Amino acid sequence: QGCCGASARGGKGAMQRRRPTEQDLETTKILFFAGFAFLPWLWLINFVQYRPLLRENHASEEMKFYIQSSLIGFIAFMILWGIWLAVFYSNLGASWTQSFLLFEKGDTLQAA
Repeated sequence: QGCCGASARGGKGAMQRRRPTEQDLETTKILFFAGFAFLPWLWLINFVQYRPLLRENHASEEMKFYIQSSLIGFIAFMILWGIWLAVFYSNLGASWTQSFLLFEKGDTLQAA
């Protein structure tokens, strides 16, 4: 069973929803704040896990805030990370990029 009481068995109509509990609210809050520790995948997990509650309007306003903000945070982090990767790899030969690399450009690994 998932967060919302969804069962994998039973075919059509097997997904039964339940009302969110205080523990669900606490979990969404913890996952939201933990995402700020450079763990954006927790934001994605938070959104995916509790998205059904948003669709059916079962979540409180506070819970909706944490779930929707988790999605926004994940998307923003991914955009910034993509920009960083593009800038880094387009300047790979520059001196400032060398301090981030374990090996210098052009080095080959020797078999032992």
